[in-house]
Amino acid sequence: MIELSMNDFIELYKLASIGKLVGGLIHNLNGPLQNLGLDLEMAHLSLKKESKWDNSSPKDIIIRLQRMEEEHERINSLIRSTAAKAEDNADLDNTLLNLYEFLKKELDYLHTNLYFKHNVHTEILINNTPPLTSELNKDSLMALGWFLQVIVEELEKQKIKGLRLGIISDNSNLQIKIETQGGKVSANFIGQIKEAMSSSGIIKSDNKNLGIFIVLLIFKSNGITFEFEPNSSCSNMIINFPMLNH
Repeated sequence: MIELSMNDFIELYKLASIGKLVGGLIHNLNGPLQNLGLDLEMAHLSLKKESKWDNSSPKDIIIRLQRMEEEHERINSLIRSTAAKAEDNADLDNTLLNLYEFLKKELDYLHTNLYFKHNVHTEILINNTPPLTSELNKDSLMALGWFLQVIVEELEKQKIKGLRLGIISDNSNLQIKIETQGGKVSANFIGQIKEAMSSSGIIKSDNKNLGIFIVLLIFKSNGITFEFEPNSSCSNMIINFPMLNH
C-alpha cells in the first residue's frame, strides 16, 4: 500500500490539473503567435515599400504594432498564469488580495477549455468595491481555482451556456455564489460534493472522481462549507469561507 500525505495529493493534483489544460493552452498560445507572425510579415512588407507610402500607410503599421503588443501581452499572461499554477504560490499567504481580480484571472485562464471559451457567457458580481481580503490561506485559494476548473468541466458535460459568480463579503464573512444559467449541473455532481464534504477525510482508491474529492477535502480541512439553493432552471451553490482572524 502507498500512503500519501495531503501535501503529496495537492502536488499530484496540481500537476494533473495543469496537464488537463495543456491542449487548450497550446491552442490559446497558437492563435496570438499566428497573429504576431502575420502582422510582422505585413509590417515588414510595408516597410520595404517605405518610399511608396501613401498617407494611410504609417497609420496601418502603427495599428499592426499595437495589435502585436496586445498579442504579446496575451502570450505573457498565459505563461505567467501557467507558471503560477505550477509553483507553490507562497506569496498568496496573508497577501491583500482583490477577489474580483483573482476570479477574473482564473476564469480568463480557464479559456484553455475551448467549450468554455467559445460557448459560456461569464459574469462576476460584487456587493462592494473592491472586495479585498488578506484572510484566506493559499491552500483555500488554490482549491478555489481548481474548483472553478471542475465547474467548467461540468458546464461542458451539461452544455451549459452561462456562469455567474457573486462575491458577498463584509468584515466577518465571505461567500462566493456560483450560479449556472441556461442549464443545471447533474445530480451526480451535487452528490459528489455532498459526499466529499461529509466524508471522514479518508481517500479511497475506488473514489469515482479523485480530483474533485481532493479539492473538496482541502476545502473541508480549511473550514469551508457549501450551501445549495433550490432552483428549477439553474444550479445555485454558495461557498462559505471562514475568515482567519474571526
